[in-house]
Amino acid sequence: MLIGELAKRTGFSKDTIRFYEKIGLIELPRKARRSNNYKEYPEALLGRLQAIRSLKGFGFSLSEIREILHFYSWDLLSCEEGGEKIAEKIRLIDQKILQLTEVRKKLCQIMESCETNDCLLVHTLEHHLPK
Repeated sequence: MLIGELAKRTGFSKDTIRFYEKIGLIELPRKARRSNNYKEYPEALLGRLQAIRSLKGFGFSLSEIREILHFYSWDLLSCEEGGEKIAEKIRLIDQKILQLTEVRKKLCQIMESCETNDCLLVHTLEHHLPK
């Protein structure tokens, strides 16, 4: 199938599919080019692209997805290893939640200061960018 049909069937844009090909998330057979120089995308990519979408939905980065798919394709990904990857992802999410909670707390303080006409945002800008 051509890239337009693959895009339509997967919901990914043509640019995204090309990007995934460029970074090695999807690979085409060596003889994927037609005589008119168009690429022929195999049906098997439908499942791979859906797997990529699912893994992205689980919060994995494209580099993490590439690694997971690589190990899976070589039968090197066990449930135990998959669980370890998920546990690591949960740890990273927990760290991010803590960071975002701190940022939110600071923003709430700034917002409160703006309500009293002693705005920390304005003071910060005046300190770093004197007029």
